[in-house]
Amino acid sequence: PQARFWRTAPAKQTGNVWEAELPLLSTDSPLFAYANVVYQLPQPEAVFVGPPTERLALSSELHTATPDQLKSAGVRETDQQSNLVEDFANGWQDWYALNATNPHHWEYSTRKLSDARWKGSDGQKLILEVTAKEPNELVIILTNNFFRSYRGPSREYVAVVQLKAGDKREAVQLRCDQFQTISGEKLENWDQVDLLSLRAYIEQDGKLLGSKGWQGPQPLFHQIRWTD
Repeated sequence: PQARFWRTAPAKQTGNVWEAELPLLSTDSPLFAYANVVYQLPQPEAVFVGPPTERLALSSELHTATPDQLKSAGVRETDQQSNLVEDFANGWQDWYALNATNPHHWEYSTRKLSDARWKGSDGQKLILEVTAKEPNELVIILTNNFFRSYRGPSREYVAVVQLKAGDKREAVQLRCDQFQTISGEKLENWDQVDLLSLRAYIEQDGKLLGSKGWQGPQPLFHQIRWTD
């Protein structure tokens, strides 16, 4: 469970019980779930790193339902695969951010591509719709076997795309073989991609891709999807 993508399931209260819909693609895999409860603090409180927080979040214990338990309970498969990975309707809800307020060293990452609902198929291309106020190089990183060493070594595959300046959406289309390791090894397929990262630059083994001097505000991302 530690390496998987955790889907957000909005909860609603029914009497003294909180419920959420959890659509499944398959009942042949276990279901893992836990709850987050967020409280508004009466006043901001200091944290170890970062600005003071106005909220306190508590997480429940992890609950697991095995395939046998799911089938015995009459759970049906109602979810479907989707070529639309992200439309950013909920902002960065399904992502985690590093240095989000830094104009040059920002990074946003998601594990959504490891979820069977959003996993790419052979021959598909990855499309990102983005707007940049100034011309810049966008660094896109796909990580194989992220915290999944039992499948093989973890490797980062990088694609660098040139963004044009303007207010119109720009569609960036990438084949899997356009992603390469720093040493030049090409990504063969999407099968073991666990992590998608959007960054201003990457520096590895003495090589710099992208730029440590991002021009203008951070780019605005509109959509990420697969296409045949």
